Amino acid sequence: MPISLATLFCAPADVWDILSAEGVDLRLDDHNLASGQIIATTADTPVGATSMTVSAIPVALLAGAQLVFDSAGMAAPVQVQLSAVANVGATSLSLQATTIDVPSGAQARDSGVNAATGARLVTGCRKGTSKIKLYCNQRYDDGQLKLSGTVLDWAALYAAKWLCSRRAQGVPKSIAADWEDAKEELLMVQMGQLSIEDCATRGTDWPSISNITVDPGYDFMRARVEPNISEQTPTAYSQFIDWNSAAWLEW
Repeated sequence: MPISLATLFCAPADVWDILSAEGVDLRLDDHNLASGQIIATTADTPVGATSMTVSAIPVALLAGAQLVFDSAGMAAPVQVQLSAVANVGATSLSLQATTIDVPSGAQARDSGVNAATGARLVTGCRKGTSKIKLYCNQRYDDGQLKLSGTVLDWAALYAAKWLCSRRAQGVPKSIAADWEDAKEELLMVQMGQLSIEDCATRGTDWPSISNITVDPGYDFMRARVEPNISEQTPTAYSQFIDWNSAAWLEW
């Protein structure tokens, strides 16, 4: 099954949770990929407001982005969180309800929580999903894998590891160690030594045994399966039919 946003085993928020903002945000010296844009309010934003009027933004902001406003005579910095995407040129930001007034002229610097960050997070989730499918698709369908919390954790862990490598940063020792543990478990799943919780396999995990009798009355394949005393579990393969004997006229 092709990987799409609907079939990802983890979400950007999961990677964010593992690495925290410091491990995900682009740096201002990251080859100009971090926007470093200044967001300035153009009107007062009272307590409890769910929107903020700002000057047109040059770079898109993702839902969930956190901006810290100060200046304009503010006694202390105020953090606000976006509740929806803000596209390039937007002059209004949708927020979670504010708890403190933000005056007109307040400024916040976006250090990289932008479209470039979002794209990398989604790519990491695709990489994590592909890695889990590599080990598990022999025994499990995608629809079943998405039901397992362990699978979601494995995918997010690999996505976080990939993101660190992609940014040319050292992978934290704790994440590297956790991934080594996860890889051992994935190898056990691949070899059939470990079953994933809450997931049904593509077929049965036990052998199908058939009882055979030899019937000398047949001129061709005399070994015959006795269905009534054999394994009744349906198999994923088709039954072999001895067409020579089926078409041969017995006397």
